Amino acid sequence: MSNPSPAPQPRSGTQRIMEISFSLAPYRILVTALELGVFSAIANGKHSAADIAAAVGASQRGSSMLLDALVAFEFLEKQDGGYELTADSARYLVRESADYAGALLESGTQWEAWGHLAESVRSGKPWRSRSDTENAQQFFPMLIRTLHVTNRDLSHRLAAALVPHGARHGLRVLDIGCGSAVWSIAIAKIDPEARVTALDLPMVLESTRQFAARENLLDRYEFLPRDMHAADFPPSRYDVALLGSIVHMESPKQARDLFRRIHDALAGGGRLVIIDLIPMNDRTGPPLQMVFALNMLLNTDEGDTYTLAEYQSWLRDAGFARVETLEIGSHSPAIVATKVLP
Repeated sequence: MSNPSPAPQPRSGTQRIMEISFSLAPYRILVTALELGVFSAIANGKHSAADIAAAVGASQRGSSMLLDALVAFEFLEKQDGGYELTADSARYLVRESADYAGALLESGTQWEAWGHLAESVRSGKPWRSRSDTENAQQFFPMLIRTLHVTNRDLSHRLAAALVPHGARHGLRVLDIGCGSAVWSIAIAKIDPEARVTALDLPMVLESTRQFAARENLLDRYEFLPRDMHAADFPPSRYDVALLGSIVHMESPKQARDLFRRIHDALAGGGRLVIIDLIPMNDRTGPPLQMVFALNMLLNTDEGDTYTLAEYQSWLRDAGFARVETLEIGSHSPAIVATKVLP
């Protein structure tokens, strides 16, 4: 006889508070599994709780509880008392996978920073435990790899929309704050004559070159080691400019200045493409966008998430003739601003 799950009951105010009090648990469950190497152990043929516990050097009692929690959160599947990887876990959570996306979680940087939220809310300033240089050297390689894996499928959808079948080839692309160059790589792959100028800090471009090399695209990239706030963009040169996960780190003033400079750098009919987290215009949600705004409080001097209405106003003030959105299956649409033809 089956044991049906109890019907959901209306939640009281205190129940909701209690649920929030345990909302930190999924994060710690996943990070603990990564730190112990649980997913790698299963990938290497360990499937029982006892065998997994022995492989990761943990107790069987604790491992059983952790494994069952991972099943509940759909990171694992349970079959005949043993544990199996899901397709996503095999691809993204096994440390040996080329698409491993757990390095940033393992670093603990987010956990540490969010413990200082009250301090940042009081001061309006970011919390930092190390110098900017030390933080960047440790943080950016992990961030770049994680964002590359996270955004790769989205980048192909964006590229297909920007360069539809039959469109002219030979686009001149400016990838600002390029990171892994995930967005411009997708364009370069769909436009075999595209040429890309990748701009970022010198320590970041070391990683950018590696990602471009993996796709055999080095000969079509020019690398500019520049701070984007001080970089001089040549006038009327580019057909597409990309800002992928960049604007949220900027103040409104910095963003508006950057949009004006990009407008001048685009040829007539050129497009600025912005990929970022966009909250509702009244800033009542969605939750991810509002949480990420606080993440910018914790980690940047003046960053924030900006609404579509703000983007539209700033881009039109910068001279863009048309501002549209493009759905790419992400948490937010891409914003495409077009410079008027001469």
